[in-house]
Amino acid sequence: MPTQDKGIDVIAYDPDGRVILLAEAKSRVGTSAEWAAQFRRNMLAHGTLPNAQFFLIATPERMYFWKQDGPGVLDAPPEFTIDAAAEFKPYFEKLGKTSQGVSGQAFELMVLLWLTEIARTGDAGSKKDPSKRWLADSGLIGSLEKARIEMNPA
Repeated sequence: MPTQDKGIDVIAYDPDGRVILLAEAKSRVGTSAEWAAQFRRNMLAHGTLPNAQFFLIATPERMYFWKQDGPGVLDAPPEFTIDAAAEFKPYFEKLGKTSQGVSGQAFELMVLLWLTEIARTGDAGSKKDPSKRWLADSGLIGSLEKARIEMNPA
């Protein structure tokens, strides 16, 4: 299923069915915070996306993360820019792929698995690894604790 023909790649729902997180996975390399802000703005301005507390754009090299506390500036820069190569390294190794050799669908699955792992390990993962501190600081870990996470939702 081509990414441009559908909405968001991954959505997380709280136990009451409210959307917590919208996540878009792009297998593109060489991105920047400016590119991510523009991409997010286009998705929010032209899409029919539900309101969500968090928004994530993941690429093999970087992840761009926004906490959305209400209507704000559509082209706001990400609050956190994360080294995705380090986060996704175990997944690339299991697939026998590199960040430049992963297909769009495989990368979407990687993002889903990564988010599911965060939800499963909770705060313990961020306490063991200081590079994951942003997960706790942003509130994402607590929000995903009992979430239902779906890939390519209808």
